[in-house]
Amino acid sequence: MATDREWADAFLAQARADLAAADAVAASGVAASSLAMLLQMVFEKLAKAALLRTRSVALEDVTSTHSTARRVLLVLRRERRRFEPLGGAKAWGDVIWMIEELERAHPQIARGKTDARLEYPWETAAGAIQWPEHDLPVAKHLGNPRSNLKARVTKFADHLASRFDQLFP
Repeated sequence: MATDREWADAFLAQARADLAAADAVAASGVAASSLAMLLQMVFEKLAKAALLRTRSVALEDVTSTHSTARRVLLVLRRERRRFEPLGGAKAWGDVIWMIEELERAHPQIARGKTDARLEYPWETAAGAIQWPEHDLPVAKHLGNPRSNLKARVTKFADHLASRFDQLFP
């Protein structure tokens, strides 16, 4: 049977692979909703790896529920000084906001009929059909050519993934 460390390392390896895909999508300048979905996957897997390495959760919780990613938001908020150097105060604030928005739009969280969703179309209270690439607020922010939010968040994720072993030995 695999150890928690082996599971953590596997989550970290997949997070790094997802991050490489996110970097490629970000560089392409298209499909902001796909970038949002990839970033959600990156941060969730990094969260699960960190929680397993710090023995903060049981393996069963990490592999059976999405809620573990929410715990990392609490850690990021509580340990700002530990993570802020990965990209500076502005990037840190953007990452917190981004993770919150991505979590809110995750299909397991956004269950209401009119809730915006990360991967799927939804219907508004007025009966209009909307979809992530066109209407998801976080995707609009990532796709805004006048904003450097995409660069700050992906750079933070790159720093976190590359320094992960030092932050979570």
